Amino acid sequence: MEDATKTLGLNLVCPAFSDKMYKIVQDPINGPIKIDGIFLELINSFYFQRLRYVKQLGLCNLVFPGANHTRFEHSLGTMFMANEISNYLNIKDEKLQISALLHDIGHTPFSHGIEDEFYSVYNVKHEDLTEDIINGKNDYYDSNIPDILEKYGYDKNEIAKLATGSDTKNKLLSVIISGSMDVDELDYLRRDSIYCGVTIGNIDYKRIFNTIKIEDDTIIGEEKSVPTIESAIISRVIMYKSVYFHKTCRIAQKMIGKSYLLNDDKNKDDLKMNDFEFMNKLLNNDKSKNLIKKILSRDLYKIVYKSPYTREKYDEISDKINGFNDSSYIIDIIPPLYFDKKSRLKNDFIVYDNNKKYEINKVSDIVNSLNKDINKRSIIVSTDKDNYDKIRNLF
Repeated sequence: MEDATKTLGLNLVCPAFSDKMYKIVQDPINGPIKIDGIFLELINSFYFQRLRYVKQLGLCNLVFPGANHTRFEHSLGTMFMANEISNYLNIKDEKLQISALLHDIGHTPFSHGIEDEFYSVYNVKHEDLTEDIINGKNDYYDSNIPDILEKYGYDKNEIAKLATGSDTKNKLLSVIISGSMDVDELDYLRRDSIYCGVTIGNIDYKRIFNTIKIEDDTIIGEEKSVPTIESAIISRVIMYKSVYFHKTCRIAQKMIGKSYLLNDDKNKDDLKMNDFEFMNKLLNNDKSKNLIKKILSRDLYKIVYKSPYTREKYDEISDKINGFNDSSYIIDIIPPLYFDKKSRLKNDFIVYDNNKKYEINKVSDIVNSLNKDINKRSIIVSTDKDNYDKIRNLF
């Protein structure tokens, strides 16, 4: 970020601070973003600065070398998108931009890469930690974000609920942060596609914002919005299939998850670490270091068996492979079993068709086809070189 003396780019400021110091962030996706006031103070807080060192896509850079972008820049981009939609829909409530900025502040090391393992050990999700950091409670009592919010007259609990999309009192703002077509997604799909070197996530968000409106405290698409919404859903589904659920990305992230479960020095402070601190901890533990060395040298497990998913088949495979050391193989289900609800597929965006409102999956054959396709699950077994032939012989 650079200090600036001239107005440039997006103004996300409180009027009282418009003549004071501000900064310009040069965002490669959205262009220059002007920031001051509460936004500048929040960005300069310790827990937000930590996001500079938490990769957006975990270990996907082992497959897509450009995927080294972080939760820091994505959070700025989500704030930008919140401001954009506010301008299009004439929403004059700064809580939207504040909540968008803070929506990912609770992400643990390597983002979604090992959150399943963290949940199995500590029974918390990154949304829980986001609320704790914004409220300054539990293990995040040292967060100064509550003081910053109070200084500017904002309710920390309200911002925490909005940031996690769980505020029932501010339904409109909540669905803009986390809904069927939200500002979080409109940034990460565009950003991830560019950094991964693919073009499928290039969504025309301005066209979307021009063809939606507010009704009953939610966002509705006009009839002419349907092709653009379809395009966004196509981008989402293909990004999941080709990037987020890429088999090698999944193997790398399952390997680091296994290394953490093997580690005999686990504690909740691990959730506060950035990627570098976390990797260093695992590298310096006798029980986890071997897997980490494999990851660092990209000596990843190889696929030894693949089958369409059924529960019976999964149990059969688990029984067959049970005699091997648990750290020497991975049984993965792609897409994961949790990826089957509207909140994940997001095929329930409301649009007009012949002057009546429908979920888009009721009016679009394209959306229905894509959603059926992504729900075709596979069981993938991968293993290290030492056990490859032995496990292959089992099948």
